[in-house]
Amino acid sequence: MRKILIIVSIGVLASVGALVGQQIGTGNPTDAQLIQTRLAEVGASGSGIFDIPVPPVGTQYRPVERVPRNQFGQVGAFPLKLSDLNSLVYPATTQAERNQMLEGMSLFTGPHPANEGAGPMANQPFCLGCHMSSAEVLPGQGLVSAAECTVKDSTCVSIVSRAARATLTNFSKTSLDPATGGGEAPGGVLADGHPDPNANLDAINGPGRTAAFTIFSDFNPTHADAANNPTGIGFQDPLDGATANIVIGSTSPALGGFVQHVRPSTTDCVPKPIPPVKNDALLFNQTTGAPANLGFRRSIGERAGPPYIGRGLIEAIPTADLAAGADPMDLLGSNSSLGHYAAAMGCIGDCVAGKINMIPRNFTVIASDTMTGAPTILRGFVGGQGRFGLRANGVEIIQFAIGGLRGELGITSNFDNREINFPRLFPAGSPQAGIAEPASCLAENALVPEPEAFLSSPVSERNWIRNVAPPEFGDKLANLLKLPQKAIENSNDKVKRGAELFGIDVVAFANRMVADRMTVGGDGRDSHAINQSDRQLNCVGCHTPVQRTGQSPATVGAHNLSFVWAPIFSDLLLHKMPVVDAERVMTQVNPNDSPRPRDPQAFVRCSGNRGGDEGGSDGDKDDNGNGKGHNCQSISTLDLPRNLADDTFSDQKGSADGREFRTAPLTGMGRVGTPFLHDARVYLSTLTVNKTPAGTVTTNSSETNAPLVVQSLEDAIRAAIELHDLPAPDDAKTSRQTGGGCPVPAGGNIDYGTPAQAAAVICPAYNSTTSQTNRSDAREVIRRFRALSKQDQDALIEFLKQL
Repeated sequence: MRKILIIVSIGVLASVGALVGQQIGTGNPTDAQLIQTRLAEVGASGSGIFDIPVPPVGTQYRPVERVPRNQFGQVGAFPLKLSDLNSLVYPATTQAERNQMLEGMSLFTGPHPANEGAGPMANQPFCLGCHMSSAEVLPGQGLVSAAECTVKDSTCVSIVSRAARATLTNFSKTSLDPATGGGEAPGGVLADGHPDPNANLDAINGPGRTAAFTIFSDFNPTHADAANNPTGIGFQDPLDGATANIVIGSTSPALGGFVQHVRPSTTDCVPKPIPPVKNDALLFNQTTGAPANLGFRRSIGERAGPPYIGRGLIEAIPTADLAAGADPMDLLGSNSSLGHYAAAMGCIGDCVAGKINMIPRNFTVIASDTMTGAPTILRGFVGGQGRFGLRANGVEIIQFAIGGLRGELGITSNFDNREINFPRLFPAGSPQAGIAEPASCLAENALVPEPEAFLSSPVSERNWIRNVAPPEFGDKLANLLKLPQKAIENSNDKVKRGAELFGIDVVAFANRMVADRMTVGGDGRDSHAINQSDRQLNCVGCHTPVQRTGQSPATVGAHNLSFVWAPIFSDLLLHKMPVVDAERVMTQVNPNDSPRPRDPQAFVRCSGNRGGDEGGSDGDKDDNGNGKGHNCQSISTLDLPRNLADDTFSDQKGSADGREFRTAPLTGMGRVGTPFLHDARVYLSTLTVNKTPAGTVTTNSSETNAPLVVQSLEDAIRAAIELHDLPAPDDAKTSRQTGGGCPVPAGGNIDYGTPAQAAAVICPAYNSTTSQTNRSDAREVIRRFRALSKQDQDALIEFLKQL
């Protein structure tokens, strides 16, 4: 977009000078050099399929290096400097390698206003708008606690986390503001990208506060997308005007999709709305004023940027190792001493049916113009097995560096020089067409695109992201792993109990995580450190504790990433998550509105009591049926939706279905802390922890669907575990505390039918058809978790806090 003046990165880059032409970055290496490097990476003649070969037999692996836990993420003020790399990257990273990371880290952590090319349609002027957690977390609840910060003049907010949230999002407010014709930003971020301390925290009557971003599209579940989706899961139209819709034989409507831009980088431009049905030719016949009946429905979802920890390790895992874990037909079972429920829930094996997301190659070269001397332009990426992104829709790390710069900040490069060119807020003939929009906010002429960044910037950013290391384990786990084998085997440690419940062979894990523990020739134990004889809960069925790496493709820091044991805690496969059909489909009521996810609902819940041994059992109630647990008091919570499915994808979905998400790597989760899940819905903030915290229900061996109020890191982890599946069906042990029982929404914008019908789909009986189709791949795992005592559940949570 617009280019005026560009400030060069800080630190050692300052010697380059205050300006380098009119482009962001150093230009060293040159664009011409990096284009040749990129062409070599993707392979000649269309052969580029990303693959990491299996290392030769006899390869010796070593434990991956980690950053000391109390040092990890303790950085200074933004933009970050060379010295800040000590708290982020592998200790063995050389000075020369650090210099090659600095430009990208500075780009990532510095502001990018309109004079750097980020025009009025840019969603963020700041990468950290989606990749910086808040200093408002409770003290001691993870990395971002200001109380733990030891760096002068810094709050040590995390750049290795997903952005924070203080409430859920009210889409009835963010979708469309009738007063302006635009959307309403969901609070939390100022024009410079920093958190807004005065943001609207009211998610019931206002937009709420979140830094997750909203994506939307039109989706036809019966129309196969033959070009990109040979399995025929459905056709997604991103509503950006670029898709030729083969159903109606014309170009799709240009309605500003697929990302709702809510934080424009110039203050005179209102956020973009999510277009109402009447504006959408795929949903509404523009001539007759009736539903279009083309089979499309609107899909809306939220996403939160993932923590960039250990991504270089993920990139270096042998492709065959990841493929070996796939079980798309659920034919494989697993051993557990905690009971077997799979057959009763309609599963063939253990209900875990991991699937590879195969991404087609879409790399193209636009040849240079010999007449004008214009540079070669490279677009697209290699194909292969997806391993990055919330839906495994990315094969390469560079995809996210380029996509974020262009899609969120409006910064282009010779890796993709196409400007994002949105239409007016509302075209002629739409209900809001008369609303004025400043001329400076209209779409710009993108016929002659000009890159705003040298290629050195996204390439350096990739160097940096590849080398962000995991933190050291928490002291309790680290000390356990250092014990002699017999001492580990005889230990009654709580963290050890939690690891075993997770499904880990703790001795095998120690041998792969501690230097010089592995015996010559190996230990004969499972290479992933899984206890194959007794997986207990079988969390390891998706969250594979340890992966080996092969030869890293990195040119910077490959020695950090190659031939190591990496505690990824993920199989990087797609798995089915729980579905509430009414929330996934979002039926339309008012054509002047946009279909939207469930409006936030306030549930009053009993706080400070988790049921079971804390006084919440049926035998310890007051005369009104309320539990008499310690410090139990009623508090208004924002009820966490239990549906995790939506049919909105990025522009590269491969074969992913709307309910399928890639297993989240758990590396560093106890150090980084909240928020959790793909849209950061499990939040924890000082601003709302005693006003409108997140809330849901939880089940243990003593009580079913007891109220769960998220007011601590332990609560948040418990909630994230619970949300892996639909709630348990109410039974004789169902909690009678305030806010207990199946969380059936009352009223709102989603029609669930009668309360009994709603309960049957939100908390279906385990042997019902709804349970078999709408519960997740984790349904047996979570059913086992709910059969544990609270003490055992606490042990699992304590182990996860140590990661």
